Amino acid sequence: MTIDINKYKEAYLNEARIYVKSMNSSLVDLEKNPHNMKLLQTIFHSVHTLKSLAGTMRYEQSMGLCHAMEDVLDAIRHEQLPLSICIDVLFESIDQLSLIIKNLSSNKDEIDSTSLINKLRTLLKDEIKPQINHTQNQMQFELDATEKIQSIEVKIEELDTLMNLAEELLFNKMRLESIREQVEHPELSPTIEALGRLITELQYHVLHVRLVPIAFVFNRFIRMTRDLAKYQKKEVNLQIEGAEIELDRSLINEIAEAIAHLIRNAIDHGLETPDVREKANKPAQGTIWLKVYRTKESAKIEISDDGAGINLEAIKEIAIKKHLINADADDTTVLNTIFSGISTAKSVTEISGRGLGLSIVKSKIESIHGTLQVNFTPGKGTTFIIEIPLTLAIIKTLFVKSGNEIYAIPTEYVERLLMVENENIQGLMKDKAIIFEDNNIPVIQLHQLFHQKKSLFIKQPIVIICKGNIRVGLAVDHLIETKEVIIKPLNRSISDNKYFSGATLIGSGQMILILDVAYLLQLRKGNIPLSGGLANAT
Repeated sequence: MTIDINKYKEAYLNEARIYVKSMNSSLVDLEKNPHNMKLLQTIFHSVHTLKSLAGTMRYEQSMGLCHAMEDVLDAIRHEQLPLSICIDVLFESIDQLSLIIKNLSSNKDEIDSTSLINKLRTLLKDEIKPQINHTQNQMQFELDATEKIQSIEVKIEELDTLMNLAEELLFNKMRLESIREQVEHPELSPTIEALGRLITELQYHVLHVRLVPIAFVFNRFIRMTRDLAKYQKKEVNLQIEGAEIELDRSLINEIAEAIAHLIRNAIDHGLETPDVREKANKPAQGTIWLKVYRTKESAKIEISDDGAGINLEAIKEIAIKKHLINADADDTTVLNTIFSGISTAKSVTEISGRGLGLSIVKSKIESIHGTLQVNFTPGKGTTFIIEIPLTLAIIKTLFVKSGNEIYAIPTEYVERLLMVENENIQGLMKDKAIIFEDNNIPVIQLHQLFHQKKSLFIKQPIVIICKGNIRVGLAVDHLIETKEVIIKPLNRSISDNKYFSGATLIGSGQMILILDVAYLLQLRKGNIPLSGGLANAT
């Protein structure tokens, strides 16, 4: 009977990715601790197991490459070869295995690895005979085989399907709540309440399954830092804290590119070469700290270095030439121009120099409703702080009404709800403002923004929203209620409208648009200057 091994391809690829990832991280650690035999054994075990799996699947190039790696690792283990002369070609081999996996995932053929296999073999002296302890390895593999399965891999698409089904259940529960208002039945209310508890528990577990340790992203940067530092002829130590903290998988995917940009920026622009650091009485090896910690509503990620800091005068000179700021701009304004696509690099390298990196980072972070801040100390270093929500799936919102439409405002931006006498909303020309806590707060009137009929009030409901040090008041017709909602992407007809960041459905089936608070704050950035006195908000 002929066995179709292709049906095991996906399982093989999943296993192969895990082993290659293990090789990569362990080899980075081994380079720092070359006498750690446990790390060496971990790499050897991963290579040997992958070789066996590749042989079963008849992937000759993968099997041959793993076999050559295995011989070199065994020679290192028996002190017949120094790790230092093998490290680069071992990293190259791991990269090759990653490329082969990528090709196989796209239904392409394996990459020819003959030249790399020969390079590995040239490292071995003629007199070195690989002497693998088959008994020890066999015992280890037998132990591995008897371990109970504690976890299984699930496709991301399957998790998304589960999430969508949970959402559909929630929407149907909302519809039942609407029906309850019209139909009286003694069993209806307790049934809906029980259903609500079950759905809440289901959502909790589905969201929990979507959580991924941020180490999933951070561990990629260990190897990247090592390679970039070597390319720049710099000595860099990457220190990671909080890698065990879990975030929603969708956020993990979004922030990876941003963090990679900031690490590249630190290596290329922030950290000095060893000779320059020693002249400044610093250790020859620079340090980059990658820290993550959680607050109640968000996660914060800090990327710091102990490099030279930011040359504010050079930034200012270029920003003035590009007409981004005036000559009398303050330091904060000058510093923020680094997110506008400018660069002080004298030449463009393969790593950076075009000035686009920080602009891309800021855009990416803001696209997931996050913030990006920077501070520095000349000669001491620079710190970038990313703050992002814990999940993009479910948020708490305030429902408000303007005209005949209902809108949702994310409550994380809501500072205060006010009822203001109409006569106390004053200003010049088209601008309106109130005084709140001794500050002039600009007011955006939603009916005017969305061309709706104006309602007349003795007291105007106003929602004070804020982000950082920017405050704005939103004048609405009615404050309805707060609700946890599931965010849905905007359809094409309104996706280009910058006033909205998403949408949600309520029990009646009505679609509610979620206001993009970050964009609304930009419309009235800072307090507007007003002449004449304004009465205090009540």
